Amino acid sequence: MIVECTNDNIETVFDYIGQDYGKCLYIFIDLKKYGLDDENFNVWIQYDDDKICAIISEYYGGVQIYSKSEDLIIEEIVEFIKQKDTKVLFSIKPIIDKIKEYLPDYEQETGIVGELEELIFEPDLKAYSAPVEELEEIVRIVSEDEGIGKPYGFDSLYSQYYERKTTDFGRNFVLRDDDNEIICHAGTYAELPELAVIGGVITSIPYRGKGFSKGTLSALCSQLKSENKRIFSYYYIPSATKMHTSVGFKQIEEWSKLSKIEQ
Repeated sequence: MIVECTNDNIETVFDYIGQDYGKCLYIFIDLKKYGLDDENFNVWIQYDDDKICAIISEYYGGVQIYSKSEDLIIEEIVEFIKQKDTKVLFSIKPIIDKIKEYLPDYEQETGIVGELEELIFEPDLKAYSAPVEELEEIVRIVSEDEGIGKPYGFDSLYSQYYERKTTDFGRNFVLRDDDNEIICHAGTYAELPELAVIGGVITSIPYRGKGFSKGTLSALCSQLKSENKRIFSYYYIPSATKMHTSVGFKQIEEWSKLSKIEQ
């Protein structure tokens, strides 16, 4: 049985998640940040008799699923997804693998969710936390990257970065060259007092392969660690996996998304 979450049982959801943040980061973060007051964010609880077996969230049409023991009722979840006409679905790979069998019109992409275990790469001392006045320059660089920012476009990306920055929900570390041009960026896409999620790690093409990304990411992580935050990141390609591993990230779980194939 799938029941919509209300303010009366938000704490039930948090108790179920505990500190298992890595497998449901955005369910936890969005529920902490928005509660249930944002019309674009909704949460449901799936029960097997009286026992919780899954938490489902939806934010702007994207659905994320978390199940502590992976004992969710798949057929009921699939019916929920079909009724919602969900375009994008996220969860750990074992759960997505089970759901995918029932959704042939979706394509699957798999990466890794990692957590910083110990910082093992020396921070670049020239990397710094950029003020809001430098956001336009940062976004211009990130929005030109095919894999990270280009799909969003400059205006949308700037709005996202500005909101995060001005609400203390994100920060941006940059590294500049001798001509004062930004050559590397590493930021956070979401922050709470207890955790942060890394995003937007990018280095200008002429400077790649020289350790600048690792140094900038390490500088960001060093600051976050000084604030006693747990630090997480998603990465999907071998080069990103290598970079995160070199800094000190360890894999928590394989992470998958299903995207509906447009007909």
